[in-house]
Amino acid sequence: MPVVVIDAETTGLGHHSKPPRPDAVVQVGMAYRANGRVRRWSTYCNPGAQYFAGGRADEALRVNGISLETIMSSPSVGEAAESLGRQLRNVRPLADAIEFRSFNKSFDLPFLSGDPWNLEQCTWGDCIMLDAQKHLRWYKWPKLSEAAEALGIEWPDGPAHDAAVDAHAALLVHEKVCGRV
Repeated sequence: MPVVVIDAETTGLGHHSKPPRPDAVVQVGMAYRANGRVRRWSTYCNPGAQYFAGGRADEALRVNGISLETIMSSPSVGEAAESLGRQLRNVRPLADAIEFRSFNKSFDLPFLSGDPWNLEQCTWGDCIMLDAQKHLRWYKWPKLSEAAEALGIEWPDGPAHDAAVDAHAALLVHEKVCGRV
């Protein structure tokens, strides 16, 4: 079963905020290995102006390096979800089923489980961050960059907090922890 690592960049911490608040996906990305090579894909998406009103997403956009102009000129979330579905159908010929992973599953899954993404009915494997924590025998949850560095993984081309780049790095961490490389 191929492993597809999914990553979402968002307008904020959403369900992890204190207090929780509605936030939305602004970029979704994935990475998987096919024929020995890592394949990656991502798309930006516009969840609607209400997520940006009054500067409420400014900090999240600063962290993930995405401009408001990029988001506002991007496809709708529905169109992005359809595009993700098409990409996943390209992976499916490799096997009957796909196993999804995420570096921080408890963060990404709630964003991607509801409409229009609907990835909750997919097979999700364990959280890569927690697997890396156990493997490294760390008391704290590692950041993706910390896990990659501690495992001797060269960061993939591109900036951190880009969904496709983070998914690629998380896939490499997963493979190293599982002994697949």
